[in-house]
Amino acid sequence: MASILAFPAPLQRLIQALEKFPGVGARSAERMALYILRSPVEDAADLAVALRDARMETLRCEVCGNITLRTPCSICEDENRDETLVCVVEGPREVERMESAGVFDGRYHVLMEGFAPREGAEPEPDALRSLRGRVEKEGVREIVLATAPDREGEGAALLVSEALEGLDVTLTRLARGVPVGTRLEYLHGEILADAFKGRREISSSRSTS
Repeated sequence: MASILAFPAPLQRLIQALEKFPGVGARSAERMALYILRSPVEDAADLAVALRDARMETLRCEVCGNITLRTPCSICEDENRDETLVCVVEGPREVERMESAGVFDGRYHVLMEGFAPREGAEPEPDALRSLRGRVEKEGVREIVLATAPDREGEGAALLVSEALEGLDVTLTRLARGVPVGTRLEYLHGEILADAFKGRREISSSRSTS
């Protein structure tokens, strides 16, 4: 494939911008950029508008951290959901999957992918502090740790457990029916439902004072 320096400057900038996406290398970025150039002008314009709107019009919920158009988000404002039950997930994709499958009627706390040590990311202390604050102020009685069953997910679950130490809250983990190394966003709804029903208590961080 031709060197990026052989491309016109606008195309070079597009390729360099695409390379910033996770998992996109130089060759993949070049293929994507050239595909965009072959597309109808209207499609390219729609893509540009969609990128702008997604970035400018969405924000993180001030309560749970999920991606939303307003804060608090509709899930946090839903009085029909069990506010004593909070499911901790790594990112918005897990929330979307669980809501689509209809397997959970509590509320969420979204850590975002940058929380766990994936791709060298450092933990987000704000996510831990806000979760602890929710437990202290909102009467949360159970925290379901729904991070991925792999090394990074287990590490994130451990950090959450440590952050909640000493609080009067029960910590549970999804049942082991979830295949090791599988991201929750890829699981079938029935598997997710069984994992929630069979969740096990891993600790009860009761205050000893």
